[in-house]
Amino acid sequence: MIKILHTGDFHLDSPFTGVDLATGERLRDELRKIFIDVVELAGSHDMMLIAGDLFDCGYVSPETLTLVRDCLEVYKKPVVIAPGNHDPYSAGSIWNAVRWPENVYIFDSDELSTFRFNIGETRIAVHGWAFTSPALERSPLSDGLVPDADALNLICAHADTVSPISRYAPTPLSLFAASGCAYAALGHIHNVPEIALAGRTTVAYCGFPEGRSYDEGGEGGVLSVTIEDGRAPEINKIITSEHKYLTRHLDVTGADSDAEIAARLCELAKREGCDANVSLKVYLDGSVPPEYAPNASQIELLANLHICSLKLRDRTSPVFGAEYLETDMTIKGELYRTLLPRLSSPDEEERKIAADALRIGLLALDGRAFM
Repeated sequence: MIKILHTGDFHLDSPFTGVDLATGERLRDELRKIFIDVVELAGSHDMMLIAGDLFDCGYVSPETLTLVRDCLEVYKKPVVIAPGNHDPYSAGSIWNAVRWPENVYIFDSDELSTFRFNIGETRIAVHGWAFTSPALERSPLSDGLVPDADALNLICAHADTVSPISRYAPTPLSLFAASGCAYAALGHIHNVPEIALAGRTTVAYCGFPEGRSYDEGGEGGVLSVTIEDGRAPEINKIITSEHKYLTRHLDVTGADSDAEIAARLCELAKREGCDANVSLKVYLDGSVPPEYAPNASQIELLANLHICSLKLRDRTSPVFGAEYLETDMTIKGELYRTLLPRLSSPDEEERKIAADALRIGLLALDGRAFM
């Protein structure tokens, strides 16, 4: 029996440009801590497979690079790394900036190659490749993989099994099926597709260990893979993330003040258990009175949520209680009837422009300014 810790897509030293400098540094520190935690988790496993994008780019702080090297050296067990499109291998890359310990095996070519070593009495053959530039528009696996006889054959790679026109090693499942390997440990797709069985090969993405933005929603983790002779791999996800990005919708129909929406927002945050480790994006949906325009900045201040960050997106329509305008024979009614088709347009930008136009027009006709 062999136990493998499959991880990748850490994107260490990410810039976190969407937050202030202090928060960005805290989030980078969290990522480094998550890496340390993952290596400690690997202590109960026989080896680690890191399937690319360990670093976010080729410019990594010396402290981060030293931390990674030292952690892997202390680990002592075999670690196989397949550089990805964010941290490609080249002569002048970070992969050649330090001397890596003997237990670390790093693919250095965009051609299919193999690392071989023993774990106890089990012969291991790990096949894979490296990105050597930010794109790899073919799959090295298409050259054909001949599995080692009398060995546990694995694949560790950064690849895209979803899009056949991907610029990131597009590799259909049929190529894995032809490989004869027991397990393919992949990186690149962060919100992972379901684990697939391609012939005898189990194909899995590890996903992200710690979310960095709203397109990495929910809880991140790593995969613990147990392989026994003649059996399909047993795969378990271990949650590792500390920070969580949530995207939610809030129906504010009928609300006529920022304070009322702020109260509903507080209720939402309470239901979701939001705390200082949560970044929350909320879409304000529904209809509000024509004369009222939600003010996102004011709502955030009134809600005063004790979370990492909050983003509000106003998608409300100014038609709540506006039925009287349909028959109003004044300029107000004519303005409303003219804009009504655009207020229900499938185009979000057109709806927003029409909503602002209605609000500005109604307020102007009342001699008030649009805030």
